Amino acid sequence: MKNIYLAYAANDEQRAEEVRRLLQAQGHRPWLDPQPIAGADWHIGVDAAIRRAEALVVLVTQQSGTAPKVIYEWAFALGADIPVFAIVYEDSSEHARLGIVKRYNLRAFSDENHFWDHFLADLQRQLRQLEEERGQRIGAGGEHSSLDLSVQPSKPGYWLIMRRGPMPNQLYRLERETVTVGRDRANDIMIPDAQVSRYQFRLALRGVDYQLEDLNSTNGTRINGELARQPTALSNGAIISIGNTIVLSYTLVYPK
Repeated sequence: MKNIYLAYAANDEQRAEEVRRLLQAQGHRPWLDPQPIAGADWHIGVDAAIRRAEALVVLVTQQSGTAPKVIYEWAFALGADIPVFAIVYEDSSEHARLGIVKRYNLRAFSDENHFWDHFLADLQRQLRQLEEERGQRIGAGGEHSSLDLSVQPSKPGYWLIMRRGPMPNQLYRLERETVTVGRDRANDIMIPDAQVSRYQFRLALRGVDYQLEDLNSTNGTRINGELARQPTALSNGAIISIGNTIVLSYTLVYPK
């Protein structure tokens, strides 16, 4: 299951709803952004939602090709290293930069059902491949490439999932603004492992994301392979490791 942000123009809402239904039927969590209200600072919520997504799907039509909001969304995703996929419905005067993303041309199929079968199967394959490549990069030589990421939470919210450790696939829902993790029973999340300090790290909700702060632990806390030397904002899919035995992943689930 993936969080997928849908970028589309106002006139394409019906098409976007169709894509949302198809993705949801495949087990994904698509998110339709409401159209901006005139004068509202709409981009703040958009930025946060895109950062939480594993992919962005843009609906390319005559209107969306030049719509400033749609251009902002897919350009922001590319800048944030979020993979972008384009469904091409019709010719448009689109920005040249959009030509570098993976494209699916609906007009190339005589049967629309065949197109959607192809799109959904290939999107699934592309996302799986990107996840494997990301795991290999994080693992610095493959340390985490063998992690089983199949277990995912279904309820909306912020989650930690133990991928390696004394309770594999244990899900922890983050329901407080501040959550402590460590070996001591006084922590909100207690991990009984000798490589975990009594108080290992603290998670604090800052705006729309949790921030991790190591609590001067003995073995340190790593985020995506990098030692957390200062409070660091977590992004969806971040891998948190402690010593050589504990690996957690940080996951966000959108409301349906």
